Amino acid sequence: MKRIFAIIFISLFLVSQGFSQEKNRDGNQDRWEKYRSEKVAFLTNKLDLTPQEAEKFWPVYNAMEKERSEVQKSRRDLEKQVREATEQSSDHEIIKLTREFASNLEKEGMLATEYNEKFLKILPPQKVLKMYKAEGEFRMYMFRKFREHRDDSPDE
Repeated sequence: MKRIFAIIFISLFLVSQGFSQEKNRDGNQDRWEKYRSEKVAFLTNKLDLTPQEAEKFWPVYNAMEKERSEVQKSRRDLEKQVREATEQSSDHEIIKLTREFASNLEKEGMLATEYNEKFLKILPPQKVLKMYKAEGEFRMYMFRKFREHRDDSPDE
């Protein structure tokens, strides 16, 4: 019964989040929402959250995902700048770029530390560990799914 309540609560939350977001200009919002829904269902199943835990966990997890996404986008932009930079760039430009890159990596680490502590305040340590494992399992699941989909696609 608790699990059904948690699933209903999460589903309603996701639906409300979906209605509040605008569709992005290249049409990937539907794909992102499908991925996000699948991830929430996967984590919900693996974590076996009580309704009380789910009520506290999902807002924090969603905030983390949003912040993590922004920092990772910034890192991808910096990685592009690093790839495009040449050794002929001035020392000043190179130093600035490498410091920004290192600072971004530090932000990712600080974000992980900050949210780890938040999760430990709302979940038992065993469930926090399960969350990290489940995130890794979900990534592998999505990689396999992508690979199977790609392998099933006809060659162009």
